[in-house]
Amino acid sequence: MRYVLLIICVGLGLLMARPVSVDEILTKRLQFKLMGTLSYVHIQRSDMYLAPISVPINGGSSYVQIPLSYAQDSNQDYLNFSLYARYGLAKRVEIFSTLNSFWQHSMISSTLSSAPQSQSYGDFSSLNLGILIQAKKEGKLPALLLGASADVLDKSYFSPSQTKLDSLKGYTFFATSFYTIDPIVLLLQANFRLNLPRAFETYRFHSGHIFALSPMVYFAVNPYISLNFGIRYQYATQSTISDTLANTTRYTPQGSSVSYVFGLAYEIKSRLIFYANAEKLDTTHYSSDMVSLTLSYRI
Repeated sequence: MRYVLLIICVGLGLLMARPVSVDEILTKRLQFKLMGTLSYVHIQRSDMYLAPISVPINGGSSYVQIPLSYAQDSNQDYLNFSLYARYGLAKRVEIFSTLNSFWQHSMISSTLSSAPQSQSYGDFSSLNLGILIQAKKEGKLPALLLGASADVLDKSYFSPSQTKLDSLKGYTFFATSFYTIDPIVLLLQANFRLNLPRAFETYRFHSGHIFALSPMVYFAVNPYISLNFGIRYQYATQSTISDTLANTTRYTPQGSSVSYVFGLAYEIKSRLIFYANAEKLDTTHYSSDMVSLTLSYRI
């Protein structure tokens, strides 16, 4: 989603600001861009939901896994720090990498009648590598961008004290199409998250695969500011966690969810752009509210 913002979003009332051209959807050949993102997620749940929550970042080009405490009731605050680097390898080809770390604080209780306990920790989350290709430029028909990314390294949390550093256990495939009807940009993005099984000591965990579809509308308020809104439909397959020592397997059922997304963009300087996005999600297992703030600098 953020790629299209580069078409229409620039500074707010700065006289020296200029619009970002369509050519900047992709990083130009031999050009480098650096993006820093701070995301806050608030999660509430009141059942034994075992699976970590998968949250898309960088416009759905990759995901982070939010670890959950194995308790019946929890209230969780999660901060994710993301450093996202983009490099124009060729005229229509971009490579990117994302480094994530997090800090989380939870109030949990094992039963509804027990007093809540505090739990806080932070750590490295994941290192991601990917590629983005402009398959078709915008013309009479919509533009099309295709991409894929892989988690080169990521940390699995079986509990706050039981962790394991894995490699190549998560993959994301995505496609983005958009069409401009000045001053509106219509965008549709689809992505698929493939999660491979993970193991630690006697535990084996397999997080469900995720398919997401996001129709969005971007509106240019003026040549220097844009707003966006839309929805994100998500379908997650069944998740399982097994304890080979106890010979037990627990399941998290598959299901669909719909979230609501809002955002804006603002150019501080000609090479420095600020993005803000908010997302509201309610499922049968948990509810979450997310706010992301991003600074993008073009070198």
